[in-house]
This record gives sequence, C-alpha cells and structure tokens, in this order.
Amino acid sequence: MKENFYGVYEEVWHQWNDFQNTMTISKQIVRSEILKSWERSKIAGVDPYQEQGQEIIEGAALKEVREKQEELIQAARPIMEKLLSLSGDYGFLAVLVGEDGYILETLGNHQETIDLARRTNFIPGACWREDKVGTNGIGTAMVIGQALDVTGAEHFSRGLHSWTCTGSPIFSPEGKPIGVIDLSGPWYRENKLALATIVSSAIAIENNLKQSKAFKETLPYRQLSEYFLENNSDPLLVMDNTGRLIKVNYASEKVLGWKKEDLIGRRADEIFDNSQEILFLIKARQSIKNKEILVQSRKGILRCSADVSPISGYYNENVAALIALKMHEGSQFYISSPPALKGFEVILGNHPCLRESIRLAQIAANSDAPVLILGETGTGKDLFARAIHEASGRKGPFVAINGGALPRELIGSELFGYVGGAFTGARPEGKPGKFEQAQGGTLFLDEIGDMPMDIQVYLLRVLEEKKVVRIGGHKEIPLDVRIIAATNSDLTKLVREKKFREDLYYRLRVLTIHLCPLRERKSDIPLLFQHFVNKFSQKLGKNITNIDPSIWPLLSNYDWPGNIRELRNVAEWAVNIAEGSTISVNHLPPYLSGSQTIRENSSTFSSTSLIELEKQEISRLLEHYGGNITKVAEALGIARNTLYRKLYKYGLKTRYGVPKSNVTKRDISYKEAD
Repeated sequence: MKENFYGVYEEVWHQWNDFQNTMTISKQIVRSEILKSWERSKIAGVDPYQEQGQEIIEGAALKEVREKQEELIQAARPIMEKLLSLSGDYGFLAVLVGEDGYILETLGNHQETIDLARRTNFIPGACWREDKVGTNGIGTAMVIGQALDVTGAEHFSRGLHSWTCTGSPIFSPEGKPIGVIDLSGPWYRENKLALATIVSSAIAIENNLKQSKAFKETLPYRQLSEYFLENNSDPLLVMDNTGRLIKVNYASEKVLGWKKEDLIGRRADEIFDNSQEILFLIKARQSIKNKEILVQSRKGILRCSADVSPISGYYNENVAALIALKMHEGSQFYISSPPALKGFEVILGNHPCLRESIRLAQIAANSDAPVLILGETGTGKDLFARAIHEASGRKGPFVAINGGALPRELIGSELFGYVGGAFTGARPEGKPGKFEQAQGGTLFLDEIGDMPMDIQVYLLRVLEEKKVVRIGGHKEIPLDVRIIAATNSDLTKLVREKKFREDLYYRLRVLTIHLCPLRERKSDIPLLFQHFVNKFSQKLGKNITNIDPSIWPLLSNYDWPGNIRELRNVAEWAVNIAEGSTISVNHLPPYLSGSQTIRENSSTFSSTSLIELEKQEISRLLEHYGGNITKVAEALGIARNTLYRKLYKYGLKTRYGVPKSNVTKRDISYKEAD
C-alpha cells in the first residue's frame, strides 16, 4: 500500500513535468480539477519553478486586513483550535485565509511543519491565491467554490510539492465567499479523512457567523438598542466579543464628548484601560461590579467606576458585554490631557497611580529643581528620569551613574573626575567626571541610597555651590546640571540609622515622585505584556499575532516582585519559546505556572510570599546565567552588592559559595573581574 502511495505521486510528478514542457499530459491520472487549475495557472503567468510565496503583506497592512475580517477570525479561532487538537500531532497546520487570499492566522505545534512553512512563506500575510502561487488547496478551492485536497506535485509551483493541503471555502450568512479554512502538512502525511474534517470545520465556522448575525437581528437586541440604552441616564456601552463598541447611548455621548458615529466601531482598548479584562469576562460569562476604570474622553482621561455584564446571543453563546459607567460625585476627575509630552509617550499604562506619577513628572520637567524618584526595583525609575529630561528641553545630554554598581574607591573619580596624576593609575591627561559630562543636561544618580557617606558630603557641596573640583585639582568648574536621584531604599530609615545624610536627603527631595509597583496596577498588565510581545516578536523575526486570553488571569494573580522588568523578561521568554503565532499559557516560564495559588485574594497575601518569590527568582536566574553575578544583577535591575546581600540573606550559593556577611564592594568587584 505504501509503495503504491509513493508510486502514484511519483507518477503525478512526471505528469507535472510533462505539462510544464508541453502543456499536455501523457496519462490521464491527474484529476480534471487539478489539470484545469494548472491551465489557469499557466495563463495567469505563475512561475512553476518558484520555491515560495512571492506576495506578503506585514505590519500595518496586515493589521488592517485582520481588523477588516475580525468577525471571521473570532468565528474561526475555536474551530481552528479544535482542528489542531485533532491533527496537530500528525504535523498539520490549521490555516485561516481571508477573502482576498491572504493568510490571517496559522495554528500548529509541529516544528518540522513550522520550518517548512517559513521556507515556503506559508505564513500570516502571505497571499495564497491561485493566480499568485498556482494550484493549491486554498487558492483553487476559492476559485472552484468547493472543498479540495491538493497533494505533492499536484501543486503547480515546484516549491509547494512538499505540501498536502486541504481547503474549504467559508461563506457568509448571505452566501458570499469570505475565506478558506485549510489543513496543511508535509505531503507524505496525506490523510483522505482531512477533506471531510475540513468541510465540517467550514460549516461550523459558518454556523458561528450565522449565530452572531442572528443575535444582532433579534428583537431583544433591537430593544436593548432602542429602549434600554436610550432611556437610561447612566452612560451605557456595548462591546462585542471582538473588542469593538457596537452600541452607545446618549449619556455616553455627553460624558465622553464624542458622537455615536465616532464611537461605534472603535476598538474598546482605545477607550478603556482594561478592555482585555472585559473580553475575558465575556468569554467566562462573568459579571463585575464597581470596577475602577479609566476612560479616554475627548477632554482627557476620566476616572470612574463600571459594572460589566455579559450578554448572551440567540443560541445562548457569549457575544457581547454591557458596560455601565458610574461617574464619581462632585468632580469628573480628569487626571491627564490627551497629548503626551515628549519623552512620556514611552511610559505605558492607564492606572490612576501611574497617571498621577506621570502628572508629577510632567510638572518636574518644567522645573530645574532636584527630583527624587522612589520605587521598587523594576518599576521604571530610569524611564521616568529620561522622560523628565526629554520633556525639560535641556540641550545637554542625559548622563546616568549607578551609585551601588561601582566599587567604593571609584565613585568619587567617576562623579567628579580627576586631574592627571591624582592617584596611581590615573590618566596623565586627567578625566572629566559625570557632572562635567552632563553639563547643560541632566545627571541621573541611580541607587543614591548606596552612596558612601564621604561621597555624600562632596555631593552635597557640589549641589549647593553648583561647582565641581576634580579630585587632585583646585580649579572650580561652574555647573549647569539638573539632578534626578532614584532609589529603592527607604531613605528616611537610612537617615534615622545615620547611613544617609539628612541634609543631602532634603536637598534631593525637593520634588518627589513615588512609582507604584506592578502588583498595585495590574489593570496595565495586558497593555504592557502585549507591548513587550510585539517588541520581541519584531526583534526575533517572529510573527506572533495572538495572545491566548487564558494567560490574563495567570498574570494577574502573580504579584511581580521584579515589577515591569520581570514582566518584560516573561514576555521575552514567551516569544522565544513560542513556535506558532499565538502566545499561550504553555509558553510562560515554569515558575509562573503555579502563580494562581500564590494569592487567592489580596487579604491573604503576605510579605512572606514576596520574600519566597524573590528567593525563587534569584535562584532561577543564578541557574540560568551559570552563577554569573553581573548578569543576574542586571536581570534583576539591582547593584551587585545589593544582590550579594540578598544571597547572604537567603543562603544562596554562587560560584564562590555562600557570600559572607562582611563581603565588601571591593571584594565583590574583584571577584567579578576574575
């Protein structure tokens, strides 16, 4: 049977070769629909010797095509997942193609098939019409209007001979062809049952589309639109399960400042800060009461509360959610203006505590007074410092120095510079310090709490006199430098313990900005995670277009001791691990898999949990980087000596064993140099 299988397709190859040379075939073993397609492909000028798809759209163009057919994608996605569960282990890809022949989504987990798809450009954004790549299960099914399987040399283009493809057209409720559902894999894995499976899948997708249409046309839906919405004094909006606004009432127009026609059809994430959470609630059939939410109005970002209720369709499927906004009494609580100042556009998030930090930072940008930024490791203190500098309009550079990352004996020379011959090993010509390098700009003093006391004295003098004298020299150099300091330490405690000068503390904290940890602004997690996934997907040359909604509760239940930096690392891990176009729970780091048990509710979470999480994260990074302290400290965003203290605290081993309590910065520096 196997020999016969290979023999048949070898004979088809010979017939394909004859056709390319003579436009005829010598034996009638090629199906009539395939032969007709070969003839159409020849007339269309398709190159029979091309090795891959030639026309690909990406970026904004692909996004536009996907948004245009979002309803088809939503209707097909659960069917594609079912297809993959039935056939993925056999090396098949489930593929959705839009009405113009461009691949919208692919799902698959078999590496051999994924590699084959990349080599032949069988990827999202590629055009698979018959007039572009010749006979194939997708394009030819679109032309003839019925399901078709195409295997091996039945494909017109030689580069596709390694495939077997089975495609079936998808029709809209009105009978218009709007796409193709396809099952593709290596040619030798051909399965005649695939044709029946793919036809059933197309019918299932069409039924989903019909149900959605039926819901929108039912009397209850019209009543919701015409009576309930318009006769309610509260702002009410309806979001469908694709994430778009489909209904709003007059009260919403009044509060948001936009007309109905400007709101209907817009993506909800352009209006609400936590639309991903609302989408999750739609699918989970869950309601929520008094959810604090930020809404983008025409005048600015509006803080209010919301009740979210899922809406079932004609067939009891989840199709939409009703969002009822409740305004706070007294004031409308606008917390920012829509235009972002230069420098602040890179700071992502809509949570009230973040918006308040941004508001204070924008005020600070208009002043030359010293700024003190307080926040845990990984909350973005350096990002805020750079944003303040960018928005300030200062012409000089942004110069940063980490007070805890340098050996004690080098901090002074790095900050203040030195003259030639000031000490053994000094350059003969001397060297300017960070203050001089930041002339006319901003000097960012990170981890100011780790700065030695003797350096603090000199630093205070420079801040007060606005002059610096290089080490070993006498010449005073006038300074025009804006100071921004940051720390994750409790400076008031250090002042009480005489470990930080009180006069320097008050000199630095003229303008103070507190950055809230990620666990206190979890509504921003979807936005941040999506941003990082897009960033690393582009960097690594991947085409990740989807994030499985089941990820969101897992990320939300974790308390992120490493804050945004840790979330960024998780996104980078997931993008590296993912093989298809979708990030799922399986692509998260192993230590996140049990995060749902970390905290069942906020009242039961304790500091002990955070300590254990920090210990686990440090252990994981030590193993990942082979005990390299420098790389672990960089990943955590802390100084090496801070990391050594934590290693001693938790009894964790490095390549040198467990650190002693009296390890000095100098010892650490020399060890790392080795």
